[in-house]
Amino acid sequence: MKRHSRGFTLVELLVVIAIIGVLVGLLLPAVQAAREAARRMQCSNNLKQYGLGIHNYHSTYNTFPLGATGANGSILPRLTWQTRILAFMEQGNVYDKIDFSNDQRRLQVIPGKILWEISPPYTRCPSDGYPTVLNPGTTAARAHCNYGGSLGSQKVDGITLTRCHPFTIFEQQLPGGNARFGQTSNKSQVSGIFSFGNSVMKIGDVTDGTSNTLLVGEVLPGCQWVNAGDTQAGTWINSWGNLFSIGGGVSTITPINEMTTCQGSRKIRDPACNPATGDTMQYAYGFKSMHTGGAQFTLADGSVRFISETVDHLMYQWLGARADGQVVGDF
Repeated sequence: MKRHSRGFTLVELLVVIAIIGVLVGLLLPAVQAAREAARRMQCSNNLKQYGLGIHNYHSTYNTFPLGATGANGSILPRLTWQTRILAFMEQGNVYDKIDFSNDQRRLQVIPGKILWEISPPYTRCPSDGYPTVLNPGTTAARAHCNYGGSLGSQKVDGITLTRCHPFTIFEQQLPGGNARFGQTSNKSQVSGIFSFGNSVMKIGDVTDGTSNTLLVGEVLPGCQWVNAGDTQAGTWINSWGNLFSIGGGVSTITPINEMTTCQGSRKIRDPACNPATGDTMQYAYGFKSMHTGGAQFTLADGSVRFISETVDHLMYQWLGARADGQVVGDF
């Protein structure tokens, strides 16, 4: 007698394929979620590194790093606070090459690379797919960043006051007036810890408490103004002119994850204010991330917190301000 081997029928094969398809469909979101969780953890570690570096700087010099110089184009070196902490962020080889009496942005500080092209690993969040360096190998090279200092509830008006300024009412009323982007040496005109002026802050100036005050948070370079092809607004070092870099600082008056000015955004509050221009800075200069539902921050005590984009916006201003006397609740 002959034995006949029995193969799969067409129906059985289709059922197996359907089951495999369902399993893959269930598995892919779980894999993507696990990858994003890993990216978010790396981002959190970057923010912890910022906290340690800034506090080590303060321990050494008894002050937070100078926010910026050169905002009006006349004071050198036109660099943000991020260049001043390089030695405390395992970037001493770069720091040692910077002459803070000159404009060093387009000068080579290591062979073949200008300062503007250098991208320390802690400056980028892996969740953001925006290019790390644009125009590499040229004097137009620009290394972009995902972390900026907190200006607090600071005025970040555009070059002209167009209709793209919906958040003005949230600017902190300061005794000396609220200086645009904190371009001042008078700390009474600065809401947060950092600014685009040469005011100097110490822990003693954070009278609201270091656990209740923002220090550094996430930003997105792809939401910044590209003026005449120059992408310096998305970098971590520039402090000059109207192309302030988001690495230097952004304001809490702009809600978390306000994406109106972002390239390719599907969350545009006001289409007339997209893309980013010199008149839409209030939209652009806020904390943003690619993480779902909010962004991560380093507080002035060095701890790292995830803050929801639905946080009460008034309390968010209290977190940004270093000395407004307000009592911060759960956030």
